[in-house]
Amino acid sequence: MKRLYLFVLLALFSFSTSFAQTTADYAVQLTATVQVTPPKVNLTWVRHADTPTYYIYKKAKNAGSWGAAIATLPYTDSTYTDLAVVADSNYEYQVLANGNLASGSGYLFAGIKSPPLHNKGAIILLVDSTFTDSCAPELHRLRNDLRADGWEVIRRDLSRTMPDTAVHAIIKNLYNANPRLRAVLIVGHIAVPYSGDINPDGHPDHLGAWPADVYYGNMDGVWTDATVNDISAGYPANQNIPGDGKWDLDMLPTNNKLQVSRIDFSNMPAFPKSEIELMRSYLKRDHVYKMDSLNIAHRALISDNFGPFSGEAFAASGFRNFAPLVGTDSVKIIPYISSMNAESYQWSYGCGGGSFTSAGGIGVTNDFVTNNINGIFTMLFGSYFGDWNVTNNFLRAPLCSDTPALTICWSGRPQWMFHHMAMGENIGYSALLSQNNTNLYLSQNLNYGAKWVHEALLGDLTLRSDYIKPPSNLAISAPLNAGATLTWTASPDAGVLGYYVYRSTTPYGSYQKISSLIPTTTYVDTVGTNGLQYYLVRPSKLDTTPSGTYYNLGLGIVDSANVTYPIPVNVAELAANSRISLYPNPVKNNMELVVDYTKNTAATFYIMNMEGQVVREYTKQLSTGRNTFSFDVSKLPSGVYSLTMNADGYRETKNWIKVN
Repeated sequence: MKRLYLFVLLALFSFSTSFAQTTADYAVQLTATVQVTPPKVNLTWVRHADTPTYYIYKKAKNAGSWGAAIATLPYTDSTYTDLAVVADSNYEYQVLANGNLASGSGYLFAGIKSPPLHNKGAIILLVDSTFTDSCAPELHRLRNDLRADGWEVIRRDLSRTMPDTAVHAIIKNLYNANPRLRAVLIVGHIAVPYSGDINPDGHPDHLGAWPADVYYGNMDGVWTDATVNDISAGYPANQNIPGDGKWDLDMLPTNNKLQVSRIDFSNMPAFPKSEIELMRSYLKRDHVYKMDSLNIAHRALISDNFGPFSGEAFAASGFRNFAPLVGTDSVKIIPYISSMNAESYQWSYGCGGGSFTSAGGIGVTNDFVTNNINGIFTMLFGSYFGDWNVTNNFLRAPLCSDTPALTICWSGRPQWMFHHMAMGENIGYSALLSQNNTNLYLSQNLNYGAKWVHEALLGDLTLRSDYIKPPSNLAISAPLNAGATLTWTASPDAGVLGYYVYRSTTPYGSYQKISSLIPTTTYVDTVGTNGLQYYLVRPSKLDTTPSGTYYNLGLGIVDSANVTYPIPVNVAELAANSRISLYPNPVKNNMELVVDYTKNTAATFYIMNMEGQVVREYTKQLSTGRNTFSFDVSKLPSGVYSLTMNADGYRETKNWIKVN
């Protein structure tokens, strides 16, 4: 395997002669505007200085390949309108620019009222026991915030002395027991796995094992510690010999199943605060951002100190990602530290020749001690400091600052993909996508280091681009045999369209949506199983981004009550006299639904994917007798889905298969 990596590498502290005019020529800076009636997606990009041919591709979000181009355009074009779309949906686009001097690529996830992402799945909150007591209030608040954002939260507190194999076994057992498990958030210095005989920064004295938190997200690969025997690295932690507890693998053996990130402030003595104080500070900032209480401008900063670098064009990761997230006009090419100290930028990218504690043209670790870093999502790149588990590491330094920096990754070898965040996905989704990527995004010869074990996200993986101020003062009235009446104070966000109500029988378990979008601040729950019920109320608004429109969900509020429901005579009668059927199954284009019902009433139909996400929602009027409806599912990706009918508290679900 190692021979794949040992082609000629240039040290990252040197510059090369550019054969394109700018680094931006290696990216296609995509934005989109959308229309509901008639539905369309209009792509726009910055025209290249070269004279390329543009190739447009389109796929469903979860599709594993792009297929054939849907359009080929000359260099004079900088727009493309896609009319083969429907509202209340989303589509992923790739635009390749094949020029005489350089080839660029761009990616965008467009939505036309893209449906809300209700259920994120389960997340393991792995807490270093150093913080169990010292950060107890902050960790309790973090757990509540995760629940309020649609996560099922499983907490485990572990000693930082526990070996990585034991930590992995705990994760693997939980993964096998819970099919909804999607992520692992590590809080603290729980064992750092090391793996490989790699030097993605190209330096001979940095060849060996690198930190490999991806190990914790790999559920079905074989990891060995028997073959690598290399002690050439100048830093002892990189030296890797058989049986030393460091893994052999340079690349992921299989695709990772779980999103993984780490919040870790160990061994950062340049900062005057202790490790515990740094953790408290971070968790406070993390919470304030999720409450939509930080005045952070939706714009991006790029400080490129490498240039095109023989086509690798590391900072193209900034140009490519930032356009669909904040818009091309909001991307500034300016100095890093001084600009971030003076003003806020939600996204930033900086690269330059580095050391463990510096990046040329960017700064040194101490700059993050003495300057404010007014940003949230950060990409940095340069030699050495991508190996993040070292003293006063430059990559981790922004997370230690007093101002909001909340996530960091080393993006350049390979480059990362964040464009799905424009439609409400969390950054952990982007991390997993980037770690599993080989040729789906960027060709491998232009994305050195793809699928290597060193790719790591530092910070809270659940963070999203946009939040909504939450509602407050949830109150529950639950008289005997009368269900529950929920009331709350509206979100102060003027754009809120309404609220969704969810219910669970456990405080941090899976919350199921039990309402459609409610424009008021009251909900009555009349059907369920008697006992202790936990309710979650979340606000929703239609957000517009440079990638289209989507229904955003804010963090919710939770309360509980012992509920006894009305005697379910009507529901029992309806269950006995109601039946839904659908055909064909599998279905390719149109699904026909037949509902036999005993009364005139309104019904809501939800189509959900295997992730538990609602991808379609319809309201239909039922009449007594047989009702027939047709749903167009041609635009959905292939896979297994469920259709649930909710009418007068009666719910019935059918599973079905979509084929292409």
